Amino acid sequence: MNIRKSLALILLLATACALLAACMNDGGTTLSATPAPTANFAPEATNGYLGTGANDGGTTGTARNNAANNGATGNTASTTDGALTPFDWANSAAGIEQAIGQISELSEARVVVTNTTALVGVKFDGAYKGQLTERIREMVAAEVLKADPTIQTVAVTADAEDVAKIYALSDQIRAGRTADELSADINAIVRNATTMR
Repeated sequence: MNIRKSLALILLLATACALLAACMNDGGTTLSATPAPTANFAPEATNGYLGTGANDGGTTGTARNNAANNGATGNTASTTDGALTPFDWANSAAGIEQAIGQISELSEARVVVTNTTALVGVKFDGAYKGQLTERIREMVAAEVLKADPTIQTVAVTADAEDVAKIYALSDQIRAGRTADELSADINAIVRNATTMR
């Protein structure tokens, strides 16, 4: 009788061990003890600001302001050969500006884009008494990058003088001038000390 009980106990323990081992099997998807690299957020611009050097941190992380997304998504799409079709900033910037303006601290924004650089001027909501923070910059950059993932640099400013210049540049683009014609003016603001810290 003791042998039967011992044999049954051994069989039960072996079955329990097999079940526990099966539960611990992750199907080959073991987690790495080494953390995956994450985006490196710069104070005001995204990855690739004016090439290498001054401020190469990235604002290309996954921070998204989904609450602010009012359906204004980018129309960057893949063509049949897999290449990205660039977002039409000249005709579609207003939707992205509206999405950026819905960030709780902001009342409105303007975006001008030349090549792979986006310059965003933001105005704060009257109730917000703070400054341009990294969190706000990340949310603004996320909206721009969601619309056009080909953008490599997103410079954000809340400086009143620079914002007024951005609004004037945006109005000129909406009136028919091309961003390429205004790229020197756009890059001058991007390089401004108030835009890049």
